[in-house]
Amino acid sequence: MLILITGTSAGIGLGLAEQFVRNGHTVLGCGRRPSSLALEGYRHFEVDLTSPDAVKQMFHAIRQDYGQLDGLINNAGVSVMNPFLLASETEIQRIFDVNVFAMLRCSREAVKLMRHSTHEAPSIINISTVAVPWSIPGQAIYACSKSAVEQATRSLSRELAEFNIRINTIGLPPVRTALTRTVKPEKIQALVDRQAFRRLCKVEDLVGPIEFFLSSAAKFVTGATLFLGGIA
Repeated sequence: MLILITGTSAGIGLGLAEQFVRNGHTVLGCGRRPSSLALEGYRHFEVDLTSPDAVKQMFHAIRQDYGQLDGLINNAGVSVMNPFLLASETEIQRIFDVNVFAMLRCSREAVKLMRHSTHEAPSIINISTVAVPWSIPGQAIYACSKSAVEQATRSLSRELAEFNIRINTIGLPPVRTALTRTVKPEKIQALVDRQAFRRLCKVEDLVGPIEFFLSSAAKFVTGATLFLGGIA
């Protein structure tokens, strides 16, 4: 499959790109910075996803070089743990620009290419968070943005079905990345303790569910949000 993963300069996106290349897929990645991933089967675009023109240029290049797309993983996202009353206008705008508007922008352009896919069931996968159902203090803005992502998944599933394109969401608990290492351990542990599986999520825990959503085995699955880790 030809898959585009956003936010592959570091963290979850970088890990996913490496895993999917090793699983035999051709992976296109993008980020504001260069990628350290140097594997055959991976191509990186340096792009600011908050710029409509930059996004259109990237998808134009994909159209010119590949002519189609089988899957899109909208992984790029930002989070700021800040009490609502202290959140600046700049922070709020940035979170929605990346988490919501860039996701919609990339999805719209991807659909144009997925309509030419030879895959049995081309697919878009969005990323959400347990901050939505758990209403975590300090993450109101982030949770609002990801609530919008989940609603977009539900609504777009109806619109995209007529093109045989599916869209689903993976909801993540705390994931072992550089970001979580900057949060106080007791705060992370309090979240982990709310899960059925009481450990941090790892990038490899995402691979199986995402592979399923991308595959023909899930050709009758759309509009769903799957939370990992067993949330209560």
